[in-house]
Amino acid sequence: MNMGIAYNTVLVTAEEAPQSWNDLLDSKWNDQIVMTDPGSSGTSKFWMNALMSNAAYGEAYFQKLKDNGCYLESGTTACHNQLAAGAYKVGVCLDYVTANLANEGSTIAFVFPEDTVSIFSPIGLVKDCANETNGKLLYDFILSKEGQEVLIANNLISVRTDVDQGNIDIATISEKAMECNLDTIAENAEQFIEAFDRIFGL
Repeated sequence: MNMGIAYNTVLVTAEEAPQSWNDLLDSKWNDQIVMTDPGSSGTSKFWMNALMSNAAYGEAYFQKLKDNGCYLESGTTACHNQLAAGAYKVGVCLDYVTANLANEGSTIAFVFPEDTVSIFSPIGLVKDCANETNGKLLYDFILSKEGQEVLIANNLISVRTDVDQGNIDIATISEKAMECNLDTIAENAEQFIEAFDRIFGL
């Protein structure tokens, strides 16, 4: 899945929509930006960590984002629904959640910006778990072609190369994806969330 920029299609045209994280700092989006609080969302936290650890953004970027009137919603669903309802014009959002809402008729669309933050979804078994056999069956199903097709049907991207990804252009997404140093993120995660909370007054 990918963190990018979503916009309300009634309030913002495709031509007007931000194409980069820095575009969100434009004064025309003042008090019209929403994102999910990283303290309540793993995907939002990963995105925040990725930008905090990148020299092109860091704490300075989040201060500018706050100064431009970025609001926080407590959950991913609320963030996307409020944007679709027109409470905000643009937001930091997930590709598959935006796509699912759009498929249901919501007035919301997604942009893969420069420095899209791609997030992998690992899978594993708990050591010495009580139902290891069932766990392995689920594990194998999720990674099977059939299991991955279920994910694709819900607008997620598959790890397999033998499934039809629909209209998802993986090559373009890969070209725009930001390089993230996972070790740096892990080592500084607590520092980053503390900086974010301080900036947003949490």
